Amino acid sequence: MQQIRWGIIGCGNVTEVKSGPGFQKAEGASLVAVMRRNAEKAADYAKRHGVPTWYDDALKLIEDPQVDAIYIATHPDTHHYYTLLAASKGKPVYCEKPLGVSYAQSKEMVEYCKLHSIPFFSAYYRRALPKYLMIKEMIDSGKLGEIRAVHVEMLQTIKPEDKVGNGRWRVQPEMSGGSLLLDVGSHSLDLVDFYFGPIVEATGEGRNQSKTYEADDIVHGSFRTERGVCGTGIWCFNTCKDEDTTTIFGSKGILSYSVLDVGKPITLETATETQVFEVPEPPEHIAQPLIQTITDELLGKGHCPSTGESGMRTDWVMERLQGK
Repeated sequence: MQQIRWGIIGCGNVTEVKSGPGFQKAEGASLVAVMRRNAEKAADYAKRHGVPTWYDDALKLIEDPQVDAIYIATHPDTHHYYTLLAASKGKPVYCEKPLGVSYAQSKEMVEYCKLHSIPFFSAYYRRALPKYLMIKEMIDSGKLGEIRAVHVEMLQTIKPEDKVGNGRWRVQPEMSGGSLLLDVGSHSLDLVDFYFGPIVEATGEGRNQSKTYEADDIVHGSFRTERGVCGTGIWCFNTCKDEDTTTIFGSKGILSYSVLDVGKPITLETATETQVFEVPEPPEHIAQPLIQTITDELLGKGHCPSTGESGMRTDWVMERLQGK
């Protein structure tokens, strides 16, 4: 096989710029079909993006012999169903996060794909972006010395679109799986996993302080990685500003970075100086570098750093941090 022909289930907003065009621009990949339950919107997306085939039925896309692999970009409450459906037809799956609306669902998705030898990937695209690879190189090179601890602080204002009555899926637990931790905060925990290995202990609490919507709007807790790195975090989605900083404390230095602002510089503080490292400009289609790694792995010439297993681990941590 010289090329992976992709199909998208759920060609909504997340696929317009962030991911969809990445399948058309990645080397060895092409986007040949899209699906949305609203046929008019599916046809419109296909026309605007130059995709040859569209469907309003997921099974028809999955069974299309021209489609080699499936990208699932629907709301989390359908990830489990579509992943198992695609895997049952022998199609590799690349799934948006969180994988399922519960750790139990995520675990079943991973185990089913593993049992049937179906490649399964999760959409934590920061693992393939230059900024976060720079941070990993700094950690692995010993610039910080021995890693002692990590603290995550993510603050956001209440967004108008998330208020009661606007029907936003990400603050409806039955559709999202929980709080905004699963939508945006998950990236911070996935990077901890990427840098320091799996988190093996986690405890915390989620609370709904503002009563703006049904989901918790603040989560706080602590965790420990298998390498012994201790961590704490607070994810507050009801405060007065949008800002996030993850701080890594080492025996030789302290490194801090933004998870959500992919263009913000990295800061390294030691006993003698403070250095600010500029980062490469992020790609237009932010998921394209990860899509490239998935395509390369499916073609047998590379490795993807974001797997179903790693996504499942983050789902477990988030469930624990929310006190479930």
